[in-house]
Amino acid sequence: MVDILAFGTHPDDLEFGCGGILAKMANQKKSIVMVDLTVGEKSSHGTPSERRKEGEASAKLIGAKRVFLDFPDAEIYDTYEGRLKLVKVIREYKPKLILAPLWKGESNHPDHLACGMMARAACRYARFSKILPDLPTHRPEGILHYLGYNHDGLIDFLIDISDYADTWKKMMECFQTQMKTINYIDWNLRHASQLGVLINKPYAQALTKGNPVEIDDLLTISKATQEI
Repeated sequence: MVDILAFGTHPDDLEFGCGGILAKMANQKKSIVMVDLTVGEKSSHGTPSERRKEGEASAKLIGAKRVFLDFPDAEIYDTYEGRLKLVKVIREYKPKLILAPLWKGESNHPDHLACGMMARAACRYARFSKILPDLPTHRPEGILHYLGYNHDGLIDFLIDISDYADTWKKMMECFQTQMKTINYIDWNLRHASQLGVLINKPYAQALTKGNPVEIDDLLTISKATQEI
């Protein structure tokens, strides 16, 4: 059983979308598995072998395990067969929490939305005993979604990652093949800085929920609702 299973479509999606959060959780001794649906073989830069090595190097920085699936890059759709591939991973690692891309609205890459949709379905399917009956069922405690650059209006949670910005930057620096197009490190740090302003912190990353969140004590969220 692991604490967090994080799905991304291409090597670097997890780093760019929630790398700071993963670095923080790793520092809190949470066990993490990072799953890439593809090796980014249709990217303009970098070979599948290079992309795989970059992803493994990034995961090593936080002591996470990296897993690569066999979905075809740029051809990811929300299908039953795809959902079952994710169910197998969930049942193998038995995560408490699943992280996945946003599943609704618009995205700069259609693979991301498809991954988010399949992750939500697989989270439910994983507990159905008549689906893949040869594998023991598993019920994750929940699923949350990391957001893209243009989804700030959908934020439900902001996580202060200021103390882990250096580690996060090192994780992103592993993906040198992808920096030939855009300086994604600078781009992501600037966006995290903008989100940090909302909670009066240097850097933050965002998550959104798909289901209501149960709260027993209102004071556990009182600080999060203050006006800056």
